[in-house]
Amino acid sequence: MAFVVDAEVIAKRVMTEINPALADKYASLIKLLSMNPEAASSMRGKNAPEPGSEAYIRAQASNFALARKSRAPEPPTTVPDEMVSVILANYFSVPTEHLERAKQEHQLSMAAENMVGELLERYLASIMEPLGWVWCSGSTVKAVDFIRPPAVDGGKWTLLQVKNRDNSENSSSAAIRNGTNIEKWFRTFSKKAQSNWAAFPDQEVRWHVSELGFQEFVKKYLEDLR
Repeated sequence: MAFVVDAEVIAKRVMTEINPALADKYASLIKLLSMNPEAASSMRGKNAPEPGSEAYIRAQASNFALARKSRAPEPPTTVPDEMVSVILANYFSVPTEHLERAKQEHQLSMAAENMVGELLERYLASIMEPLGWVWCSGSTVKAVDFIRPPAVDGGKWTLLQVKNRDNSENSSSAAIRNGTNIEKWFRTFSKKAQSNWAAFPDQEVRWHVSELGFQEFVKKYLEDLR
């Protein structure tokens, strides 16, 4: 698998048509993938374009831009399992009159939990992109959420994967990351009430991020959606 000639030029031109403000960022991402085509995420669908093709670059440009648009938390659309209510009532002694509310609040909690990881990436992007990083929005790079192009041609690219908790990386993602130079950072610990901002791998970014800053970002993001 290889990328088409002038992939970076094509990427910049295509993104200029979609969102000019993202043209340089997307071009940098495609430049990285051109040098490391095995890192390109495959697209889903029967007629999905081949990674590296011009059609792929165009399709991923849309994903890259669309994933940055604001999105509201959405409660699961699946029907709740009634056995949950049986367990709540018969083991956890939740009063019958509270079961329906508990079930509804569980659905809302799931929606909120499913959103935290995305909000974390959005918060970090708001800090990191002005400092030279690129958010790989739209799941465009395998097991990578942020990239930082080198200051000079031929320099080292920095690749970073971020997770909300220390136990939230699945086995397939870990397998992709093993043996690579992808750095990993997580926000919170699963066994203790403590955040991990002090260990953020980029020292320049570390001065600008915090749990309080993340909370304020999320509050404003959600207020703007109302």
